[in-house]
Amino acid sequence: MEGMPIYTPEVKPEAEFLEICNDFTEPREIAREALSNAFDAGASVIKIAVHIDRSHGIDELVLTFEDDGHGMDKTGFEAFFSLGASTRRATDERGFKCSGAIGEKGHGTKIYFNSRRIEVRTVKDGEMLRGVMEDPRQKLQRGEMPLVEYSVETTAAANGTFVEVRGYNNNSQAGFGHGALKDYILWFTKFGSCELLLGRKTFENVVLHLTGLGHTNPECERLTFGHPFPQENTNVTTLKKTDKVAPLDYYVSRWVFPSIPVDGKPGSVLDIVFSIEGDQAKRLMNPMLHQKWKNYSEGEYNVEARYGLWVCKDFVPIERKNNWVAERSEWTKFHAFVNSQDFRLTANRTSIDNTPASDLNCIEQTVRRVFKERIVPDERYRKYLEELERQQLYKNAEAEEKDFDRRKRAAMGQKVATLEGRTLVAPRQEGGVFSLVMQLLAIDPKLFGFTIVDYDTAFGYDLLVTHDTALDLNRAALRFVEMKHELRREFSHSFAKLAAVICWDTKLANEDVVEDLTGKERTVKITSPKSDPSLEYTKYMLVSDTASHNIEVIVLKEFLSEKLKLDFRART
Repeated sequence: MEGMPIYTPEVKPEAEFLEICNDFTEPREIAREALSNAFDAGASVIKIAVHIDRSHGIDELVLTFEDDGHGMDKTGFEAFFSLGASTRRATDERGFKCSGAIGEKGHGTKIYFNSRRIEVRTVKDGEMLRGVMEDPRQKLQRGEMPLVEYSVETTAAANGTFVEVRGYNNNSQAGFGHGALKDYILWFTKFGSCELLLGRKTFENVVLHLTGLGHTNPECERLTFGHPFPQENTNVTTLKKTDKVAPLDYYVSRWVFPSIPVDGKPGSVLDIVFSIEGDQAKRLMNPMLHQKWKNYSEGEYNVEARYGLWVCKDFVPIERKNNWVAERSEWTKFHAFVNSQDFRLTANRTSIDNTPASDLNCIEQTVRRVFKERIVPDERYRKYLEELERQQLYKNAEAEEKDFDRRKRAAMGQKVATLEGRTLVAPRQEGGVFSLVMQLLAIDPKLFGFTIVDYDTAFGYDLLVTHDTALDLNRAALRFVEMKHELRREFSHSFAKLAAVICWDTKLANEDVVEDLTGKERTVKITSPKSDPSLEYTKYMLVSDTASHNIEVIVLKEFLSEKLKLDFRART
């Protein structure tokens, strides 16, 4: 208001530097930031080394980062030590990011401040800048701003940057063993990007020379760019030569979808790399996966802690979103990445929560659609999961013993009925429905109005049937019948050649909608004998105005009670 005093809000730089410095909760993120800077500088050779220096009477952790990129001029050098002063935050006239740089916030290098000493030497076009910051962590904790002493000189040295960080993270060595550091780099940094599978070759010749703690070889390890994936192998016959008992442990199938348009966001795209991998296939490529019955080594983890669906920006994994593609434990078999440049990250790059909810929803729905339409219907995907489920029924003798006790208790409480001297058991799962149907057909082959031509409960539909009583297969109209314990809104097969569904029960009501795996929908129509006295039992139908046939649903619980007057009661 006119005439009133004006106050410009101020920032306490030492407090903000300390806050940003402490915001990085994973110490190895310093390697992620160093690698991002090296890629942004156009480096082709990068070196990371970790060692312990005892010359000061303590075990001081020392990290060095070196690259042959274009180096930094005075503006870039100052931005390295400053907060929010990124030189790579370039946007076009419409506000869109127009540089290919990873760094854009000016926060990343502040993780270096969690140390006793930082030294930077950088050369660009014949000029070398050398700067030293002493005790940044201690000074910030005292409420003081650490200062940078630097020099400028001409040099004939090649362009590049060298950074040494001493006393990092209170000298904690955890996570900086060679194997653990290598694993982090290949999973959570730009160097471990999945983009080569998508046909993007910009960085394919970049190499990293790595020496972590405990690396006994006098030579550093030379790593090539890209995330490690096992080779595809979907031939079960070939896999049985490797493992006759559990060939699917070595199964690998992969789907790659570059530049998928985002639903609801024209102009935006995302990239998807999706793999199914058996546990042993993973272990052949990932030495940090813990082996059962062995003690944990530093940095090891289990499959559940690492695998699944990772969302990425700049092809750097940020966090897992397994629920986008799986509701149960199937995600432990997934090795998948989704990259979108529309993600907005938190300051420490560990979450996509800053992304507007509408954008995030569009990306999620796109991923769900691609998974549902292009992966789930694929025979490689469905057959693998079905075979895997069968293999994993019993893992060891202890599980079998526990299952015996469970089955015994369940059997004692099971509901049964008697038909023509045979005991029929109310099913608890889909297999029980199949068994019950077979018993009923043995008693009355015409009970359901069809003849079974073939059955296969391991893969695909359960029954192949016909209504042709002469059983002339050359002329008969063949259809499928699928069995379910409970019919729900999501149906795991196509409606196209389906004649009927036999289920034990359903909670679906009249006018509910059921969707098949291709996205086709049908409406539930229920007609009871009360409304149509000509009916022997309550009729459930899945109907569609656009389909050539309707699908009957035989709900056994009602069908047997109404048509055969069977009463299922608990065992006595």
